[in-house]
Amino acid sequence: MNVSEIFGQIPSEFILTGLSWVSEQKLTAWCSLLFLLMYIVVILGNCGIIILVRADRKLHEPMHVLTSLLAMLDLTVASSVIPKVLAILWYGSNTVSAGACLTQMYILYTMFGFESSLFALMSLDRYVAICHPLRHNTVMSNSFIIKLILFTVVRNSTLLVPMPILTKALTFCKNNLIAHSYCEFVEVIKLSCGDLTPLVIYMVSLIFLIPASDNAIIIFSYIMILKVVHSLKSSEAQWKALNTCSSHAIMLSMFYFSACIPLVIFLYFPDSPLPLKTLPEVLSCLLIPVINPIVYGVRTKEIQEGFKRLYWKVLAF
Repeated sequence: MNVSEIFGQIPSEFILTGLSWVSEQKLTAWCSLLFLLMYIVVILGNCGIIILVRADRKLHEPMHVLTSLLAMLDLTVASSVIPKVLAILWYGSNTVSAGACLTQMYILYTMFGFESSLFALMSLDRYVAICHPLRHNTVMSNSFIIKLILFTVVRNSTLLVPMPILTKALTFCKNNLIAHSYCEFVEVIKLSCGDLTPLVIYMVSLIFLIPASDNAIIIFSYIMILKVVHSLKSSEAQWKALNTCSSHAIMLSMFYFSACIPLVIFLYFPDSPLPLKTLPEVLSCLLIPVINPIVYGVRTKEIQEGFKRLYWKVLAF
């Protein structure tokens, strides 16, 4: 049984044309070098955070555990996109099978959903730490965090299963050229012709079930945090309270900013040149994973001290 028989009317393979504008040898070399260096930084930085939090018992606290999970997600997102991007630039390998395309789509959107949910859990942790500091250790216990993480994993992975199934069931009657450097959902369904109503209903429902619910938690948490901060009389106490969630606020802002740029381009500049369409999304798969460990490493005192302890342990060994 071949791929076309398994996937019905879906093409047996897709051709990624998002980097066709990188044709000159010098431009190809510079782009591939930039992506490769950033990918190496992503691997080193996020693996460093994961190893540090796992090895240092003093960092086995909710916020740091969630930070290490965010590092895992960033590493997964970058590794799902960048190796194929480099293969396109180095070897011109711009074809992807239908099965690999649907799998990549599922992994990417599941990881993006996990990141959204993880930021919601982080904001909930900051809410309890600032608004109910005496109850923080009791409420945000390790068992409670594990239950929240398991619920998030099951919810998001299950809710995203229909995406590749419904995409596979579409009637593809156009060419198999995807104007992107990876299997981006909107670009894939553009190649279909037929009734998209079930898929549209599913996607709208998905928005309410994952991002909307996560954003509700984030908005509630920060409203309550700002109310508590505003009630503090000392400016020093206000600054100290805000500083405890500054890293989270910075990364949350960057996450939604990077997500909004491709959406704005798609809605208001649908006929924009390929570089404007592809570069923001490719870079978002690298910039956020590059910046996340830097922000948490620079702005989180416990992480800095953890790296120092790990450094002296390595020297002593």
